[in-house]
Amino acid sequence: MQELMFLGLFVLALAIGWFLGRREAIKVGFMLQPHGSAVDKQYFIGLNYLLNEQPDEAIETFIRALEVNPETVETHIAIGKLFCQRGDVERAIKVHQNLLARPNLTPEQGDRVQLELARDYLAVGMHQRAERLLEELADSGSSLRAEALVDLVAAYEHQHEWREAIAVGERLLRERADFSVTLAQYHCELAARAVQRRETAEAQLHLRTALKVEPLCVRALIMSAELQVHGGDYKGAARLLQRLAEQAPDFVPEVLALAERCADNGALDLAEYLDQALERATKPVVSVVLARTRQIQREQGAASAERFLLQRLLVQPSLSGVHELLRLRGPASPETDPLPELLEALVRARPRYRCDSCGFTGSKLYWQCPSCQSWSTVKPLKGHELS
Repeated sequence: MQELMFLGLFVLALAIGWFLGRREAIKVGFMLQPHGSAVDKQYFIGLNYLLNEQPDEAIETFIRALEVNPETVETHIAIGKLFCQRGDVERAIKVHQNLLARPNLTPEQGDRVQLELARDYLAVGMHQRAERLLEELADSGSSLRAEALVDLVAAYEHQHEWREAIAVGERLLRERADFSVTLAQYHCELAARAVQRRETAEAQLHLRTALKVEPLCVRALIMSAELQVHGGDYKGAARLLQRLAEQAPDFVPEVLALAERCADNGALDLAEYLDQALERATKPVVSVVLARTRQIQREQGAASAERFLLQRLLVQPSLSGVHELLRLRGPASPETDPLPELLEALVRARPRYRCDSCGFTGSKLYWQCPSCQSWSTVKPLKGHELS
């Protein structure tokens, strides 16, 4: 069904292009071919191929029949894009290369064809050719400059060439301010590499740059706090954790271990920190509620912890919370009461994170969504966790 729809749209696009080409020829006072000539015959041949379920031969015939002129360039570009979308990238490259060699293209049309050809090269992994074409567009005064920068930075990102991606990203940032979120992540990638090499000073430099580019970069805050704790600067780490609780309280569960270490070294009041995170979040992540429950249990006993948790569960039900409530009420034997064990299995199976862009869910926090490749869109699940 999809193949038939594609062919129908394809034939319609070619027919429109043919009509525009003939109209242009009439307008300038000549016809390249008289009516009923070889051009018309090519269309009849193409239709015959379609009727005989030979789509590849039909497409080739229609392309040969479609004259290339300023009126039909967009049709040819569309044909190339359709080939690329179908996975026939080699044919798309041929179409776009043929167009780019035409001397009668307007500058705007030439830029559009060059951009599409670069995308064809990227689709088959010919990155050097694609990068050369995209850099030419990015350095020109073309109206497609921003699109070329987007594709160019994506090409470097795909190859994990973070320094090159940053250089292009800084140019793109002048065109699109919202790219700061992604650019900060590139600096975090370089910081992660520096941490692996145990080059702490370089890692801290990249993280400071990331926070300068995007002050709300959660990853940079967490990585900076980890480096501070590793270096024994618990007060510095506590300041970063406070900043995280103020700006992104949903991510406090990711730093609970760091917060406890800071608290153990006298740099942070853990109860106050957790209360701050609960107060600032519109729908607190259950992990923070459970952390505060365990902290109350250590300081005030199980009864106080149970009261606190029950109050929260009445407002914000969750499987994790019910499981913790049963734990507070005392151990149960699986033979007499299998409910705690069943709840624990459900809690383990439940996803903890969701991508705001595509809906991907998982049990691990990714800074780049594995599904849609968006940066900083995967966030902790919160609210009513009943499923």
